[in-house]
Amino acid sequence: MQKENLKNEKILLVETTNEGILRAILSLFKKTKNSVHIRHLFYCTTRTNWIQIRGFIYRCFYSQSFHQLIRPEILSQSVQDQFARLLRSLIEDKSDQNFRIGIIIATTIRNQHLINGLRSMRIVDILHMNKNCILVTSRIPGLGKSTIIRQTIKKSNKKDVKFPIYGDFDVDTLAERLRSKYSQLQTGAIHLDIGTTANRQQLNEILYCLLLFRNFRFGYVTVSVPAETIVYIELDASPDATLNELPLFQHITPSIIVEKVDWTSLNIGNKEIQAVANYLKAIHTKALMKQDVNPSMFQNLDVKTCSRLIQGPFLPKKDDNYIASTQLPIFVAVFHRLFTGFSHCSYFLVGSVPEPQLRFDRVQILLASSNQFTSLSVEAVRKQQRSAASGEPTTFSDAIVRWDTIQPFTLVFTVSDEPLFVYKKPTDVPQALVKYFKFCYDALGQNSMMQTTMFPNYITLGHDKLFLKLDSLSRKYFKKSICPKCFRQYDFKQQKCDKCLSKDTLILPKSFDHKDVEQFQFDIAKKLETDYVLTRDNFIKMLLIYMRIQSGIPVLIMGETGCGKTSLIQFLCQKVLDEDLEIFSIHAGVTADIIINKMNNCIHKVQTYTNKEKRLWIIFNEFNTTPNIGLLKEIMCERTLLGESLPDKMVFLGACNPWRQKTTKILRNDNVYVGLRKNRYAMGVGVGCEFKGK
Repeated sequence: MQKENLKNEKILLVETTNEGILRAILSLFKKTKNSVHIRHLFYCTTRTNWIQIRGFIYRCFYSQSFHQLIRPEILSQSVQDQFARLLRSLIEDKSDQNFRIGIIIATTIRNQHLINGLRSMRIVDILHMNKNCILVTSRIPGLGKSTIIRQTIKKSNKKDVKFPIYGDFDVDTLAERLRSKYSQLQTGAIHLDIGTTANRQQLNEILYCLLLFRNFRFGYVTVSVPAETIVYIELDASPDATLNELPLFQHITPSIIVEKVDWTSLNIGNKEIQAVANYLKAIHTKALMKQDVNPSMFQNLDVKTCSRLIQGPFLPKKDDNYIASTQLPIFVAVFHRLFTGFSHCSYFLVGSVPEPQLRFDRVQILLASSNQFTSLSVEAVRKQQRSAASGEPTTFSDAIVRWDTIQPFTLVFTVSDEPLFVYKKPTDVPQALVKYFKFCYDALGQNSMMQTTMFPNYITLGHDKLFLKLDSLSRKYFKKSICPKCFRQYDFKQQKCDKCLSKDTLILPKSFDHKDVEQFQFDIAKKLETDYVLTRDNFIKMLLIYMRIQSGIPVLIMGETGCGKTSLIQFLCQKVLDEDLEIFSIHAGVTADIIINKMNNCIHKVQTYTNKEKRLWIIFNEFNTTPNIGLLKEIMCERTLLGESLPDKMVFLGACNPWRQKTTKILRNDNVYVGLRKNRYAMGVGVGCEFKGK
């Protein structure tokens, strides 16, 4: 414990809750090494008068025993004032007199008349629970609190033991988790990642005891944290967070307040960051105009250089006050994928186009177009959240990428490193890029094919041609045997599907000749068309989803019920690619334990994969309907489960309906001719309920 004032240690003041009074009494007796005696306790009531309090003060002052005063905050103001004045006069008259008083209150210390009077005499020792405790907060989410904690722990040569607490946590389960980490805590530091919880009072008691006494009894389980273990507390900074209101955090001064992204903490040991920085350096120095860039040319750049190079394309059009460090990994992931594709694609090599300026313009165009995926403003999201909370009319266009307003232009690379451009209309393609590819096709003598091949009008393409373009994202329908029922792929030697009940023989191309493979793909497209028809819109959406997944970015899709969110992902995952899919339907009854058990089953499943390229896609359907949104955030964004890293073979997606403020008109079901209108019927409650018309 750290004391606010070490002078004489005459009065020990403890703030607790009504439920924690007994624990505080016993703790003070233990701290002062006194035996527990009921005669040393004085419980205040609203009827306690000055005569009784005066007798208690004299007994404490002259008895040489440790006495405790419980709940003095409920005394009248006049009694509290006389308490402070009498004690002050006794101390001034007999300053060498040794005495000790314990005071326990069940409300906040701030603005307490008695406590303020005692503190003015500088004889109060307020027990703070911040020895070996570091509180980390931030102004907005995503400023890198977790990164700062990890790096600080790493510098101290200790193991980072992450311990998340949020949602509808179960006390006994929490205890078992913490007890299982005791051996790690003896040589490590614990990182308490605290998000929105269902029971704030219970959380306050748990943290109070763990920080002050380093132990706590959860139900039937007793757990402890070694006294020398440093505790890092990270508080959720979302708009709904109310953790700062907990009594515990009223008296722990934040050790670290993160205001902005710290560019000096950029992890230059990350290979993707080094690759992106080296490629940006080649663009900045215009070395890209003269030579191809590949990993063999990369240098180990320092923090200052990496930060400067990345900030160039990353910061423009962003409010410096609302830049989140969570945007940076997205930027790095997207551009690393883009630059890697440049290095492998024949169209982007120096030998393809002899005009250096065209090559440079091409890269600048693609940089600008791909940066749209990292330009979402945290403040725009906050503004939308505030409007929703206050009931004000709001639109989602500023906070969410809307399909009806976005004009996407980017590219993905196929399995054979060919570029596949993403746009709604051919007019969305920059003319400088069209000119660049015209040079490429002229060199190959195929100029007449350029516009229709590289930049087709997707709205004119039918299901089969769109499928052929999607099929280029994998090698599924090239050299594999395919089940005509479930469309899983197998080795070309296998004859039957071992996953579905179909007894049909597996199908495959007649030969590996290009025409036979293409005809086989057309046949597959016709079979798939009976269940799902590709259009320009869902084709482009699939490409955008694929780009994010290949970059390691979680995908969240919002849309009305029945608009085809899940079916779109199913088609991309299982029909175009050959991935496993797990649909996890979330609702208010899905507890944290259910989510954890489901994830453990998925972890076990991917651990059995023998194919290195096989992945498991997991869709959290209606993910915003659970109080355990913090747990889903950890899984999807941080890729950890209860602090433990998740396998790379797991891909996370989320689907939800738009959230709207329900007006009276909606609640009454006006203008809807399905069901019963609320304002026309009343329901009786009891045995044999009946509806009575008004």
